[in-house]
Amino acid sequence: MKASRSLPVIMPNVANQRWSCHSCGNCCRTLVIHLSDEECKRIDRQGWEEKLGVVPYVYVGRARVLNKRSDGDCVFLDENTRCRIHTEYGEQSKPLACRVFPFSVRARRGGWQASLRFDCPSVVSSKGKPIGQHRPWLMQLVEVLDHRPPADDDGALLQRGVRATADEIDMVINRFARWLQSSDLTLADRLIGAARITTTLADTTLKKVRGPRFATLLGLLFNALPGECGGAPAAPTERQRGMLRQLVFAHAEHVTPAGMQAGLLSQVGKRWRQLRNARCFLKGRGRVPQLPGLAGEATFETVESVGPAIDHRRDIEDLLLRYLTARLEGRSVFGDGYYDWPVFDGLAALWLSLAAASWLARCGAASERESSVSVEDIGKALGMVDRAATRLPALGTMTERARVSYLLRDDGLARLIHGYSLPGGTP
Repeated sequence: MKASRSLPVIMPNVANQRWSCHSCGNCCRTLVIHLSDEECKRIDRQGWEEKLGVVPYVYVGRARVLNKRSDGDCVFLDENTRCRIHTEYGEQSKPLACRVFPFSVRARRGGWQASLRFDCPSVVSSKGKPIGQHRPWLMQLVEVLDHRPPADDDGALLQRGVRATADEIDMVINRFARWLQSSDLTLADRLIGAARITTTLADTTLKKVRGPRFATLLGLLFNALPGECGGAPAAPTERQRGMLRQLVFAHAEHVTPAGMQAGLLSQVGKRWRQLRNARCFLKGRGRVPQLPGLAGEATFETVESVGPAIDHRRDIEDLLLRYLTARLEGRSVFGDGYYDWPVFDGLAALWLSLAAASWLARCGAASERESSVSVEDIGKALGMVDRAATRLPALGTMTERARVSYLLRDDGLARLIHGYSLPGGTP
């Protein structure tokens, strides 16, 4: 059935988060836009192939996506970073995927869950209107979508064989979100605590600890956390660092229409390069293979020598908290929101994605010959990680589940978060 105005859009509750489009054109360069049958017909009726001199969309298997120029820009992006469709026919004529960005929406029981994407520079810098003011606009957009409610809210397992209830999922999200806002602790301690409680819950058999008993368990664990955060974790082992570097490489692998259309020989060549580069990231020696979105060159040794940010600590902490809260509140960390992963595996992947962003920020700084990361390095790295987080099928494979399971051992999450801390210095 079709969505209607009676089905609400559920916005993520992210303090201090703003957004408005500032026509930077970044999304027109980086996104792969899939088109519906009706959108293709509308583009055809408007005669864009003749106007552009190139086909406006291409086939990738049975799917159709907006075409790109050789430099990666959408064929509809003009010299003023404006969309030609928007300019000539109005915003309502653009593909829905373009119109809804930087939000994503997915069906939840009783409505649409909105989540926010941090691969938009205006989201990272929190420029524009409070995101709650965009709800009426999103309500109009989702009216054209098919509403297919999931069988269970979020469709998430607490752990293998134990399906979470809606109330239990709310408990987890609310508890972790409140913990991250604990202003009497440093952000580093909050993240270490979140990692350790995730590890504890992942190792606990919860089959008979349900409902009120689960709420009691969460209360006990979180109440004990401040005292448990005093001791800094040991340094990550080389094996843990190597696993993180491979996760970094997985996040940085971007899909392009050209790559999706490549022939068999090109696909084989790409796969060979991926395997070779993945081994380089595991070993962590010599030159870092070129990563999409990062200019310049760096070695693994110089990346490890880059320190955390020494300026703008409050701005950095605000950015990191907005990102983590948006992922939690947007429910894009487990179940239907994250490759059908169980709750605590998904939370572990979230904390690890922050460590991956920290490594990428250090790589960006090293390629610019900087000794510490900047706010700009962190914003770009978060955008790269978030672009892949729920949209790159490789991150949802059994290989990645196994990686996360390995890093849940031996305090691995806390070690990596502490070892690759982003903010440093004084406020």
